[in-house]
Amino acid sequence: MRRLLKDLGYTGESRATDETVSHVLKHPEAVVFVAAAGLDVLGYVAVSVRPQMRLAGLLASVDELVVGTTRRGEGIGTKLLEAAVAHAKNMHCKRIDVLQSRARESYLRGFYQKHHFVEVDTAVMRIDLT
Repeated sequence: MRRLLKDLGYTGESRATDETVSHVLKHPEAVVFVAAAGLDVLGYVAVSVRPQMRLAGLLASVDELVVGTTRRGEGIGTKLLEAAVAHAKNMHCKRIDVLQSRARESYLRGFYQKHHFVEVDTAVMRIDLT
């Protein structure tokens, strides 16, 4: 999974990454769906579900979706996204969100828009705490 995180442009210390992956996998509000061929991880989607007061219900977020560069265009990302949406529906979420950089290849090709996601007028405000 570290290789796939690098494909997303994230590099970090291996041990910290492994510990964080383990924490996500154990977290009660998170789920990770993995596409694999044998022991080779082809891609994954990480989804979190949490209550949100303004929705008066649950909100799902696609936290990460990545397919290895050599396997893109084969429908793996679509299957992973379908699993994320199905999970959100099964959890009775009111909405599923994706936060994505406009510079990403998937944004430029309209990947999420092709799967019925609609870009909304929202500003992301952030403080980096590291």
